[in-house]
Amino acid sequence: MTVNHIIAAIEAFAPRWLQESWDNSGLQVGLPAGDDTCTGVLLCVDATEAVVQEAIERGCNLVVSHHPLIFKGLKRIAGSSVAERTVAAAIRGGVAIYSAHTNLDSTRGGISYAMAEMLGAKVERVLSPMAIHSVLTVTAPTDVAANIETALLDSGLTDILSSEAQRHRLSFDDETLTVDSTDTPCRIITAQVPTAKIDAYIAAIHGAAGGRQCQITSAPAGVKDAAYGLGVVARFDAPVSGDELARRLRDNFKIPAIRTASNFRADAEITSIALCGGSGGEFIGAARGAGVQAYISADIRYHDMAETAQSGLFLFDIGHFESESCAKTIFYNVISNNFPNFAVYLSDNDKNPVEYLI
Repeated sequence: MTVNHIIAAIEAFAPRWLQESWDNSGLQVGLPAGDDTCTGVLLCVDATEAVVQEAIERGCNLVVSHHPLIFKGLKRIAGSSVAERTVAAAIRGGVAIYSAHTNLDSTRGGISYAMAEMLGAKVERVLSPMAIHSVLTVTAPTDVAANIETALLDSGLTDILSSEAQRHRLSFDDETLTVDSTDTPCRIITAQVPTAKIDAYIAAIHGAAGGRQCQITSAPAGVKDAAYGLGVVARFDAPVSGDELARRLRDNFKIPAIRTASNFRADAEITSIALCGGSGGEFIGAARGAGVQAYISADIRYHDMAETAQSGLFLFDIGHFESESCAKTIFYNVISNNFPNFAVYLSDNDKNPVEYLI
């Protein structure tokens, strides 16, 4: 069992191409080959020095976190920041760190699905479906086309092509086009890809032998895939009161305090809800449009609370860490289902950085 075997299992469940363009999921610390034997996996929301030390003490050489340790490039590893110190500790201890963030949010069975299950609600659909953003077209001279095809496939396009639900396609057509006033045999390569991956594919093309000779264009595909996206709409088998929903949130998410808009009513009858783990304030409008009675997320702004208080939608802010702590259970199930009897642990040192004074 290698580190890459574990990573492959996670990415089969939550493909990395599902991540948002600003995100940095993937291997944070470790060798890209990932051929080292995996001695155990420690799961957390945030990779910290304490979590890395716990991994070392447990004999685990892989930490899997929800939040990426590195969002922006580090200019040095000198211990001047939390990220630098954690990276240094991992390198010294021989611990690899891997993160699955917004790809775990957007995949089927991901964060929002787990939240709904914790409340006893059944998911009906995705709240904000993911767009299949762009059509990438490459006009390549025939003598370099094979290099371009290989570069695209090696850069991860195979993962996209393997998903029928995403309806991505890669096609190859031979044509003779006029390039630089001469008739040059060319091959037209077309692929539907997420916009978040466009720059990576163009870089792969340019890095291939003869890639600079190619003409590259991209255009919006105008298609959304309801199978993937952020947040979910879910329904209870039987109506629950506002007070009962609040109790389930407190008990199941271990929340000492819940922020809610002032229109909340304990005696309200709630049959359907929308949920989005993490910072989901941008989807309040989508929740209202879905016709649900309550929306559950985190990091809700004051003005969103104030506006929602004037509507018929109940709004619950249950905390960022609390809403995404279920990531550890998702990771655990994915790894254990693929590798029974393998050493997988939930970190004892994965702590909510936010405290409540009650």
